[in-house]
Amino acid sequence: PAPTASSPPAATEPAPAGAAASATPTQIAQIVDKEFPTYDADANGDLNNAEFATWMKKLRAATEPGVDPESADVKTWIGQAFAAADGDKSGAVNKTELTGFLTRGA
Repeated sequence: PAPTASSPPAATEPAPAGAAASATPTQIAQIVDKEFPTYDADANGDLNNAEFATWMKKLRAATEPGVDPESADVKTWIGQAFAAADGDKSGAVNKTELTGFLTRGA
């Protein structure tokens, strides 16, 4: 059976449900390239945990309109997503890492 909206996300697949389902890897890369500067508040080329969380909350709210982006479940999910997206474990997520993370959900 498919998980319900109230089910916690799987630890191995923290990408937003459906966020990349209708987008190709090329489209995802274009979106990341276009939107990244919007969320990179300090303009250093990487998203820190807070910047990443802002973007993921927006994605989650867009894919699950009834979700509370400030809920403990969403905050846990964001932490898992950040850990999964930070491929080099530098404590920040760059465009390449974010594109790869979102593409894996496609």
